[in-house]
Amino acid sequence: MRFTHPAHPGKSVRLAYCLNVHPATDIAGVVGGIEQITVPLRERLAPGRDFGVGLYLPAALFAAGAGPERESGPTLAERLGQLCARHRLDPFTFNAFPFGDFHGPRLKERVFEPTWFEDARARWTLAVASLAAQLPSPSAARGHTSISTHTGMHSSSPRAAASPRALGECFGAMADQLSALPGPRTLLALEPEPRANCGDTQALRRLFEQGLCAARPRDLVERHLGVCLDTCHAAVEFEAPAQALDHAQASGAGLVKLQLTNAVRLLDPLRNHAGREALFAMAEPRYLHQVTGRGPAGLVRAGDLAEVQGAFLAGDESWRQCEEWRCHFHVPIDRTDLGVPGLWTTRDLADEAFRLALREPRRWGRDELHAEIETYTWEVLPGSARGAGALVDGLEREYRHALQLLALEGWAEETAGSR
Repeated sequence: MRFTHPAHPGKSVRLAYCLNVHPATDIAGVVGGIEQITVPLRERLAPGRDFGVGLYLPAALFAAGAGPERESGPTLAERLGQLCARHRLDPFTFNAFPFGDFHGPRLKERVFEPTWFEDARARWTLAVASLAAQLPSPSAARGHTSISTHTGMHSSSPRAAASPRALGECFGAMADQLSALPGPRTLLALEPEPRANCGDTQALRRLFEQGLCAARPRDLVERHLGVCLDTCHAAVEFEAPAQALDHAQASGAGLVKLQLTNAVRLLDPLRNHAGREALFAMAEPRYLHQVTGRGPAGLVRAGDLAEVQGAFLAGDESWRQCEEWRCHFHVPIDRTDLGVPGLWTTRDLADEAFRLALREPRRWGRDELHAEIETYTWEVLPGSARGAGALVDGLEREYRHALQLLALEGWAEETAGSR
């Protein structure tokens, strides 16, 4: 789905949801998710029209070769290409953050493995980019392809203290390889996450300024590297939407991708017993649920939800005195609360970030913005947070919320007759 605005000629927005919500470790899983969820969703939202998708292709799909030029690649590219063409799916963005087994048990910090100092990370990312260049896209002639990834590693990694220049060389080498690919221009979008080596957009801005732009010519950086702003991550770190967008723009590469996601918000955690207990009950063994609190001494941070629970029960005043906690737990973008007393979401902040980006395309640093709904936690969400119906029903509600925000800012879907 592509959207244009009469006041912003030459600018466009493309909307998708990330298919990492579908459990998949092989091609059958990827295809099954598309046929069982994506296609029915497209029929509800865009019957007979192009429908954007954010593909997630686990590294195991490329096990027999490093990319589509190898023996297994053409089969994978052809099968996905035929599927996209048959259902008018537009695979304009990809998620190359989780390496594999994203829905497996106890992923936690391992979601950052391999790091960007390991060859396996670059090989897989290039394999995804190479395959992307072969897939059909109804909008390819006028747009680019984006691939989101993490900013290097988790902060607990022994290499987390490496110099920005050393990490800049890793991303710079990837930019060199992306520049040699045929087809639409491919951009790698670096995604800050709490407790990563770049926990927020300000830290990523420093990486661009001190590392990437020092390691490679600025025009190469601007052409093939940029920022993926995840609105859940920014909210957890108490980044104001305008501030986060400004850092993305000032990085020297611009905003490539905006992931629309909500975090969980707990107000007055000391006195809000019901909300606090409901939040602690959301601790689960698969994903990282980093928590940031805001109190009299500033921000206090924890690597996971269980850590906060332990500190609170032990009487840690830095957590008990906070006015608010925010937790990295992706929840549906249409929800303002989670259906339980005392727990809210950061929807107002996600909405504000999206609407600011739509209102001021100058913030993108390029002619096209990729917007992606990324609630990958449906399997582990409490029932009250999921809302009524099956996964496709929840995704439809999220889409309709995003579509409403686009309409409020004057962006209309571009159809075949309007081109």
